[in-house]
Amino acid sequence: MGTRAPAWAYLRNVIANVQVTLSLAAYTKVNQRWRQLDFVPDFCRFYYIVEGEGGLVIDGQTYYPKPGQLFVMPSGLKQSYYAMEDRDPFGKHWCHFTAKVGERDLFRLLGLPVYIDVEEKTKVAELFEQLTRHYESDSFTAVMHQKAILLEIIAMFLERASERGGSRIPAEQHKMHHLQTVLSYVETHLHEPISVADLAELVHFHPNYFIRYFHELVGVSPIQYINNLKIEKAMGLLLADMELSVSEVARAVGMELYYFSRFFRKHAGLSPTGYRELFWKP
Repeated sequence: MGTRAPAWAYLRNVIANVQVTLSLAAYTKVNQRWRQLDFVPDFCRFYYIVEGEGGLVIDGQTYYPKPGQLFVMPSGLKQSYYAMEDRDPFGKHWCHFTAKVGERDLFRLLGLPVYIDVEEKTKVAELFEQLTRHYESDSFTAVMHQKAILLEIIAMFLERASERGGSRIPAEQHKMHHLQTVLSYVETHLHEPISVADLAELVHFHPNYFIRYFHELVGVSPIQYINNLKIEKAMGLLLADMELSVSEVARAVGMELYYFSRFFRKHAGLSPTGYRELFWKP
């Protein structure tokens, strides 16, 4: 991974563990009384502005959203919103939700801008309309649809927000620095034995504290994270080159062949050879 990639790009495998829950979704044309000042929510909000004017304050920074912009208001930050006197107030798709990696708010963890200019306006409006329909549905699968659509909106937001600069949500820089150090080390030393003690020493933590710290930020233990990465890399290697033997794949992820075969079958449900035969395409 190149050094020009955004810092949070190192968290690709961490973001895969994000957990989302929707609590409200609707379209609202607000009135002039729409106002709440200086509150700190324990959930996130998306506002997709369709029409009108108004103000948002996120962690001390004031914004005047325009139609076609999608704003996120992360949990745990002081916020305000208000209509503007003698101005047409907002018409907006909105939702309340949580998006957490471990115990951390996804958006505060990544430190990205708080809004994007939406390019595919019709598509985004349709996603919010679907989200609202599933929120209002009594179907036993509604929650699954809610999560799927919410993840699609979040993914689109992250992709676009990573491309633009500007004001950013203050990331927990010291925690992020330590985590990036650890994740980068794991990625480049996956072919070697890696212990929790090794990782803790990298960031000068006691191993017991490091395990709690890692789980809090990532949502899984260090060993689980390493194992997940080994499986992902092994799957990629098995399908990338038929000339690469299973033994070579095992060595590439720092395992003896016998243990690797058992490990792979446990996590993938197939032997390495069976996986390759099933999925490899010339």
